[in-house]
Amino acid sequence: MYNGESYNEESSLYETKCEGKIVEEQMIGSYPEEKMHHMVTVKVPVVIGEFTVQIDVESKIKLPEKALEIKRIKKNIYLTQCRLVAHTNKVFIKGFVRKNIEFATISCVTHEAICGDIKHATVHVPFHCVAEVKCLRPAELKANPPSKEIIYFDEKNMGADIKQQDLISKERFNERVFCELEHSSIYEADIVEDSKPIEGHTAEHEFQTFIEKEVIYLTLKLLQNQQVGESCEEPEDACRC
Repeated sequence: MYNGESYNEESSLYETKCEGKIVEEQMIGSYPEEKMHHMVTVKVPVVIGEFTVQIDVESKIKLPEKALEIKRIKKNIYLTQCRLVAHTNKVFIKGFVRKNIEFATISCVTHEAICGDIKHATVHVPFHCVAEVKCLRPAELKANPPSKEIIYFDEKNMGADIKQQDLISKERFNERVFCELEHSSIYEADIVEDSKPIEGHTAEHEFQTFIEKEVIYLTLKLLQNQQVGESCEEPEDACRC
């Protein structure tokens, strides 16, 4: 034994038995503080800012098998992060483009025809950027005040009484600033990278890899739940309001 700790020779580690616990607890009655408000207050989402950001993305996509042509690409935008840094006008944006690619495959080739099935592949192309919002209204964000300590005088020891002290600590909880995706637009250019001519068909080619160059426009709205009030006509109607 050493200072209340036992030594384990096999593990060469000290094992401490923790006996900390609440010895006694007592609930003391609390009384709510009643305030008379002469206002009707509601908490509603308030627009902090609205902006459009341009994101340029280039992706290289390989299909699961060789294709004759791409029939259709259906695209959807998803955001995984939209975060305003407090007391700045910088917004960090992250997300991906979901692409469902329908393409024609090549099963057999004759002198007269090329036959195959229509298949699809779904890929997620990531993107991220930092946007600077110029017309940004201030959000209601307040930092926590510093904790305070009240020290009492010990007449016997002529100094601070280390057995008694009062502490004051406060926390302020702020509403998060959140985003809404209002609109998205994608302009793209597809470039086949590994095309090979199909024998007997001079105008036809097969490929498996292509490059997509995309210009993405996102219109975003920043909001924060804030308390908005409206005055009552008569002070005596405060409780009714």
